[in-house]
Amino acid sequence: AAFARTGKLVGPLHGVVMAIKDQYDTFDMRTTSGADVDYANDRPPDDATFVKRLREAGAIVIAKSNLGEYASGIPRSSYGGTFCNPYDTERSPRGSSSGSGSAVGANLVMCAIAEESGSSIRGPASAASAVGIAATEELVSRDGMVQIGINTRVGPICRTVADAARVLDVIAGYDPKDELTAFTVGRMPTQPYVSYTQPQRLDGLRIGVLREYMNKSLFTKADEQTIDLVDAGIAQLSKLGATVVDPGPQGDLLGACIRKYAPQDSNKLFTWRF
Repeated sequence: AAFARTGKLVGPLHGVVMAIKDQYDTFDMRTTSGADVDYANDRPPDDATFVKRLREAGAIVIAKSNLGEYASGIPRSSYGGTFCNPYDTERSPRGSSSGSGSAVGANLVMCAIAEESGSSIRGPASAASAVGIAATEELVSRDGMVQIGINTRVGPICRTVADAARVLDVIAGYDPKDELTAFTVGRMPTQPYVSYTQPQRLDGLRIGVLREYMNKSLFTKADEQTIDLVDAGIAQLSKLGATVVDPGPQGDLLGACIRKYAPQDSNKLFTWRF
C-alpha cells in the first residue's frame, strides 16, 4: 500500500516478513515469554526499540515466535507447546529461540529475531540450516525485553549471511532506553554490515580445528554426517587462503591448550588427575 501510494520503498527492509521471539514487546500482539498465564491484557503499550526500528525500515512483523518458557533451554513452553525441527521432526530445534529458528527454516518468514544468553541464537540457527548473529550485548537495545539478564543479546536469524547483516544494520546502535548501548557510540563500523558480506579470500586468517568435537568414535551415528560436512568446509577454507591449524584426525587442539595454560578449567578431570 505504501509503495502504491508513493512509488518508493519505506526503507531497507520494505516488505520483509518477520517473526519476533515472544520475549520482546510488540504493541499489536501479546508478549507471553512462553508462559501460559491468563492475564486480562498482556499486550504491551509500545514496541521494543528494535521492533520499532524494524517497522520503520519497512519490515512486516507477522507473528511472535515460540520460545523455551521464560527463555529456558528446553524446547517447549506451556503457552506454545513442544517445538518442531522443520528438517527432521525427531531432532531437536535447539533452544531457547526455537520458534525463531524453525520459522525461518520452514520459510514461514524471511527473517526472525532471537535472543541469546548461551547459544539461543546460534543453536536454533544451526538446527534450521540458517544464519544467526549473536550480537555483543551493547550492540542492540534490550528495551522491551522480558527478563533482561547479564548476558542477554539480541540478534537476527535469516537464510543468508547478507540478510542477517541487513537486519543487524537496522537494529544496531545507541538507544537511550538501554544505557549499555552507549558503548556503541563512536565504535560502529564505518560501512554497513552488509557491505562486508561479499565473498572474498581469507588470506591472513588463522582458523583452528577443534578435532575433539569431530571424533566419530565419541559421537552417535547421527553426528557423522555433520562431521563430514565440517570436514568439507575446512578444506574449502584452506582453498580460500586461510591458514588452517588442524591437529588431524583424533587430534587434540583445545584440550592441549587447557592442560598447558589453564589446567584448572579441566573441571572434575583436574581433580581426578591431581
